[in-house]
Amino acid sequence: MSATPSSYADTAWAILTDGRATERAERGALIYAPDYVADHLYVLQSGAVSLQLRSGEGRALTLRIVEAGQLFGHAGAGDDTHYDTFAEATAPVRYVRIPRSELASLLARTPELGIALVEDMAQHRAVISRRLDEVAFKSVPARLASLLLDLARRHGGPQAASMPRHSHRQLAEMINAYRETVTKVINQFRDARLLEIDRSSITLVNVRRLEELAQS
Repeated sequence: MSATPSSYADTAWAILTDGRATERAERGALIYAPDYVADHLYVLQSGAVSLQLRSGEGRALTLRIVEAGQLFGHAGAGDDTHYDTFAEATAPVRYVRIPRSELASLLARTPELGIALVEDMAQHRAVISRRLDEVAFKSVPARLASLLLDLARRHGGPQAASMPRHSHRQLAEMINAYRETVTKVINQFRDARLLEIDRSSITLVNVRRLEELAQS
C-alpha cells in the first residue's frame, strides 16, 4: 500500500528537511484537506498519516498510509492548486513542510533530489491507482486479503506474516467497505484458519491461501 523509501531517498529527504522546523500533530488531527491550497510538500518524521477520500455522507476510503521517512502532499510539488486528499494523523506525528516556492531552487542545486522526487511521485501514483482498481473490481474478501498481506509485508518485509492490530473500522476504511462486512469476513478468515488475532497483533496463518484470495 505504500512504497518503502530507499537509502537514496532517505538522503534526498534529508536535504529537503535540513534546517527546517519540525511540526507536531495529535492523533486525529487534519493536516490538510482538498480545500487547502497545495503550497507545501511534507516529509513525515514519525507516526503515521492516512491519505483519504471522503464522501458527503462521511464515509472514508483510505488510499494510503504514510509512514515515517516518507513524503506526502505530493500535490504541493506539482502544478495542482489544491490537495487531492484528506491527510489525517492516525497517531501522534512529527513532520516537516517544504514550501513549493523553495523547491525549484533546491532541485536546481541538487539534481539527485529531483530524481528521487520523480521516482517517489511515480510510486505514490502507482499505489493510489492499485488501491482504486482493487476497490472497483475486487470483492471484499479479496480486498481484505490483499490489504492484510500488504500490511504484513510493510511492517516486516517480503516474508512477514504479522502486523500490529488494526480496528475493523480502520480496515474497512482502507478497502471501502462497511465495518460490519469486514467483521463478518474476518470471522470467516479466522474460522478457516487463515489468520489469528490477539490483543496487539494480527498473524497470517495461511499466507498462500490469502494470496490466492487476493488474486481472485
